[in-house]
Amino acid sequence: MFPQAIKVFSKTPTWFTVIIGIGLLIYQFFQVQLSQNVQIAFFVVLIMLTGIPHGALDHLIQQETDKKSNKKFSFWKFLIQYVVIMGVYAVLWFWFSGISLLIFLLISAWHFGETDLEKIPKNVLIWTATRLIYGFYVLAFILLTHTSEVSPIIEKMIENQPSALIFWNFVHSNFKQILYLLGLSLCTIFIVAQSEYLIKFDKIRFFRLCLILLISVGLPLLPAFALYFGGWHALCAFDNIHGYLSKDHPKLSFQLVYMKSMPFTFLAIIFLGLFLWYFNNFTQEVSPLPILFVFISLITLPHLIISHQMNHQTE
Repeated sequence: MFPQAIKVFSKTPTWFTVIIGIGLLIYQFFQVQLSQNVQIAFFVVLIMLTGIPHGALDHLIQQETDKKSNKKFSFWKFLIQYVVIMGVYAVLWFWFSGISLLIFLLISAWHFGETDLEKIPKNVLIWTATRLIYGFYVLAFILLTHTSEVSPIIEKMIENQPSALIFWNFVHSNFKQILYLLGLSLCTIFIVAQSEYLIKFDKIRFFRLCLILLISVGLPLLPAFALYFGGWHALCAFDNIHGYLSKDHPKLSFQLVYMKSMPFTFLAIIFLGLFLWYFNNFTQEVSPLPILFVFISLITLPHLIISHQMNHQTE
């Protein structure tokens, strides 16, 4: 029985995410609420185990993409381009935080949709739109079911953009209607897309995602975000990346792909540790969450570009 369970979790690790989420809900029920330390610990551990590592493979993805495109891969050129994209986006955040936040939401929604709906036909507009609306719904579901926690973060991120604050206040006040509208739009466009170009739909996979999202509603923002991002998105991305890298290398195991992410993962963990140490010791009166989410946006943009190239190759 036990070996069979191990086999199930190794093939579909998102079932383990569901169990972890249920465990958190049970723990929270008996503890009344999750302490701030427990929330941060869960967030950091899950991000370190899966969230950061799935992005730490970007250099290998770019190398494989260049190989398939008959281009010469240069690690230093890759690294410089990566940092330059982050730097330009950081400047944009400094001067135009409202626009930068909108870009972050757009690229996050697209990235979530592209990762989850990876096996769709090329250049079919209806499925491209489905990806975007799907990603927006998932992102909105997580954020808008935690508006009391999200609002202070958003307001701090765009405090110098009055028009953006007005728009967020509108979203905050009408979040239920927005979620209903997005959900209805997603169902409608998915049905239309399936009728025009039928693709295989994994109902059990969708069921696991629904469970994770439903569990996230009962959790505070940090563990809810970590549960989806680290326990679903990153694991799905790992599966896509392994399939992409192993296409021409059949003996490349999932474990080896994960190990190849470790050098950049450890580097990112060091920076994350220094970040948390600095805020814990010197700026306790300032919430680190707005800056943390800005940093996530900076590394998301180049990661999305590389992932999009990978997905375009595999579609």
